[in-house]
Amino acid sequence: MNVFLLLLLFLHVCSKSAFAQCMSTDCMTRNESLSLYLRVCCNTRNLGRTLTIEGDDITRYILCPRVYSKSCSELRDCKAWYEKGSTVSDSYTIYPEGRTPVEVYCDMEGLANCDNKGGWTRVGYLNMTEFGANCPSGLQERNYDNIDHPVCGRQDSNSPSCTPTNFPSHGIAYSKICGQIRGYQFGHPDALRDISQGIDSYYVDGLSLTYGKNPRKHIWTFIGGPQESERDYNGCPCVNGYAGGSSRNPPSTFIGSSYYCESARDPGQPEANVLYPMDPLWDGEQCDDREAPCCPANSIMPWFYRSLDTQTSDDIELRLCSNRETTVEDTPIDIVELYIK
Repeated sequence: MNVFLLLLLFLHVCSKSAFAQCMSTDCMTRNESLSLYLRVCCNTRNLGRTLTIEGDDITRYILCPRVYSKSCSELRDCKAWYEKGSTVSDSYTIYPEGRTPVEVYCDMEGLANCDNKGGWTRVGYLNMTEFGANCPSGLQERNYDNIDHPVCGRQDSNSPSCTPTNFPSHGIAYSKICGQIRGYQFGHPDALRDISQGIDSYYVDGLSLTYGKNPRKHIWTFIGGPQESERDYNGCPCVNGYAGGSSRNPPSTFIGSSYYCESARDPGQPEANVLYPMDPLWDGEQCDDREAPCCPANSIMPWFYRSLDTQTSDDIELRLCSNRETTVEDTPIDIVELYIK
């Protein structure tokens, strides 16, 4: 009997009802046993240890070898864990390069707004409503009197600018991207007024998600409009009666249909250099007046989902951009979730 089979036997040693309990339908399947063993023994701190795991009236004893098994190096992402039988969304150790372990959060239950299947690796997470949260490297923390938590905006600028932050892929090969981002309107963002600047510049008043460089490739654009009823080229292309012209219309550019656009300022509400916190951007809610088509009932907002034409392992870059100074307009954010597969 080889070492691996002995390890599986350790998984099935039970207390209380002894081996009779293991013969019942309540016991783990071979895939579940293997998944549990790998989760425990592909962890640096457990090498060379014997661990006791209790639950559901069953005690399992797991003996971990002193070195990683070959099976550990095959766990390059959350999808590999999922295919080994893991069904619990939690933190997992992965080996993107087959060697160096990385701790990540895995969604194993299937994100409903993505593909309904498990195996998604989370590569980006931010929630500024949580105690102790900090803005990602590059973005600047901002505090406003009319919102109860900090938000993350562009670095202070007196001119058009983009402020980037990077979410590493850990070298994982992926072709699908899914997630959500929530932002706020500050001042007077004017959507795609400078779309002619191109993907490498401040083409949007809002946020861009891209991957790769030379050329940079588009994932999704989150656009901030000046007010909900705006119909000219300063407004959201999705509003009823948009008259921005074909040269400024996203479907004819690199953006295509991979964008969300919203404004937080109601029709008739005076323009001011303030934060409008009552209607968060890109959350799929409160799209009023002419803006109603920007939050269609059949959309997956606030989530977005993109299947790429090719596989890549590039990091994901998030950039907050605007064609005017930060004292006049910005679209700070407080929630980011990014998953790849």
